Amino acid sequence: MQLLSIEDLAAYLGDSKRTIYKYIASGDCPPYMRISAKNIKFDRADVDAWLESKKVHPGPGGKKMSSLDVGDPVKSAFGKILRGSKLPWTPRAHAVLEEAQKKAREDGACLVGSEHVLFGIMSVKDCLGATILSHLGVKSSEVSRRYEQLCKPSDGEETGELKLSKDMEKVIQSAGEQAVRWGHKYVGAEHLLAGILLIGTGLGFQILADLDITLEKVRQETAKLVMCRPARGQ
Repeated sequence: MQLLSIEDLAAYLGDSKRTIYKYIASGDCPPYMRISAKNIKFDRADVDAWLESKKVHPGPGGKKMSSLDVGDPVKSAFGKILRGSKLPWTPRAHAVLEEAQKKAREDGACLVGSEHVLFGIMSVKDCLGATILSHLGVKSSEVSRRYEQLCKPSDGEETGELKLSKDMEKVIQSAGEQAVRWGHKYVGAEHLLAGILLIGTGLGFQILADLDITLEKVRQETAKLVMCRPARGQ
């Protein structure tokens, strides 16, 4: 658990201490622990989840829409699986999936696979998945090089309906399961990264294995950024 004081939270959000106290007084703030009248602490994981809930993705007419609405050909494939999820998916996780389907289409693939999701994670620079890989010494250029070695693009961009590979379906399912194991109330890019490793197959897994990235390394690095339950028989 990474605890933040009022001063820490103010610096993290770029607000003043007075503004943080206004958030608390209004009740529109992350969950907090009142240790004493003047000693209030916030869990970094709760703060990040609260911030994710504040994200707005404006669409036509000012209406909020998911970033997945942009990719109609793959929307139904992702949507069916995501609607069955017990946990909400963060905007960054949606952005990763959008980048994955864009990459698959650009390369002329008819299936969105775990390799495209890994590429998507590296493309969304501010997601936790990309941050974790960066902390583990993985460079975007190295992932791209190995991707190009394993995934030979077809001639022309795919214009038909995109579907999810069997590995991709397992990655999404495993991401949700991993979030629950870690005690998180949302599914983020870090869980998608763990999902690629959990299934143990697919080109995404192969790329990570070649780079010596393991589930335990990802869990340890995730725990430095957000609170995670101890690993149990993973």
